[in-house]
Amino acid sequence: MLDTVQNDEKARAWADIKDSQRTKRVLVAQAKGIEDFQIGDKKIECLKLNYRGIYGYLPKQFIDNYEFKGLTYFLGKYFEFVVDDVSFDTEKQIFIANRIKALEILSQNFWKTAKEGEVYSAFVRGIDQFNLYLLVEGVPTMLHRSEYSYSFVEDLREELEIGDTINVKILRLVKPNEKYLENVNDPQSEELTAGENGLLQVSARVLQEDPWKNITDYEEKGLYHGTITKIHVDHGLFIELEPGLTVRTNFPPEAPSFKVGQSVPVKLIEINPAERKIKAITIVRKQGIGKKNQSTISARRGLAR
Repeated sequence: MLDTVQNDEKARAWADIKDSQRTKRVLVAQAKGIEDFQIGDKKIECLKLNYRGIYGYLPKQFIDNYEFKGLTYFLGKYFEFVVDDVSFDTEKQIFIANRIKALEILSQNFWKTAKEGEVYSAFVRGIDQFNLYLLVEGVPTMLHRSEYSYSFVEDLREELEIGDTINVKILRLVKPNEKYLENVNDPQSEELTAGENGLLQVSARVLQEDPWKNITDYEEKGLYHGTITKIHVDHGLFIELEPGLTVRTNFPPEAPSFKVGQSVPVKLIEINPAERKIKAITIVRKQGIGKKNQSTISARRGLAR
């Protein structure tokens, strides 16, 4: 009985594959391995895909137009594709996939139906310290770290890797080659023309709860518990009061060494909700030397991020 169910499932999967070859219907499969596969007179490095029990090969040059160093990051990730070719022999049935063609089809559909305010899953095709290079339904866009999270992120490469997906919300949408105002709120701003990839601005941060909604729980001159999330030799300590609400303070003079994850007391000197800024100091309690062994307080001003 189990064999019959599995055979039926593979039969349906193979029907999808042949339909994709004929109609260019976009399918999605998981990358299970990396193999060299003979295509014509050449062996080509490929992602080995598993589509519902049927294996196929996605050649490296058909994964993306974006340059990347290797395929290791892609293992276990999911890829859209259309079928370029199928192969039958006495041992197995396989297919040759093409993701670039699938992305072209997806992008065409995107520009026909997408609207500002909608949420999409974005594929991370590239990453550096400050930016994510994304594909949203085949359309390339860039997301700066300030739009990734309310929390300060020093290096996006510590948060994500190539092949990951994140949800983003469309902030602005201009179709390819259409004219648009540089500043949508200023009718007198310069008129520009979108390129062949259009203009797509997205944010992941806006899908998260704004921690500044909870700022009324804090008072100026109040002393609060915080956790060190980052230590920077030039910028000081980054201390999280609660998820997404981080203040930055300078290093207190003659302070002991700090560690990420360490709990420290933070005094909020000034709270400015309009500018979303907090001036704060880190309090360090040091044991004095003397008969009474009195404590002294050392602190230095800082600024929220």
